[in-house]
Amino acid sequence: MTEFDENNEKAVRESLARKAAMLKMRKNQHWSSNFGLIAALGGVIILPIVIGIFTGTYLDNHFPITFSWKLSLIFCGFVWGMVNAYFWIKTENAKIESGEKEFKDIIDKEMH
Repeated sequence: MTEFDENNEKAVRESLARKAAMLKMRKNQHWSSNFGLIAALGGVIILPIVIGIFTGTYLDNHFPITFSWKLSLIFCGFVWGMVNAYFWIKTENAKIESGEKEFKDIIDKEMH
């Protein structure tokens, strides 16, 4: 007969519980979730630039001055888009971290 080692059994059970929880989380994720994030981020950046293009074109046609409204507003739209993207990524990162914390809490509950 082999000798029974409680510490080894506990380590194996913990490892299996972690792997099972990870598989459960992966199963709940939709395959297109990453594409959605990329598209949303692109929209957050591109939309202010497009608004700058259309607004700048309108202002250039109706209120001509020595500088180009279109170029100025494209630059402003780019800056606005980058700031939006920064805060959007920061918010999404906080959501991911809170999800990881919930994941660790679930594993800890299953262990005890």
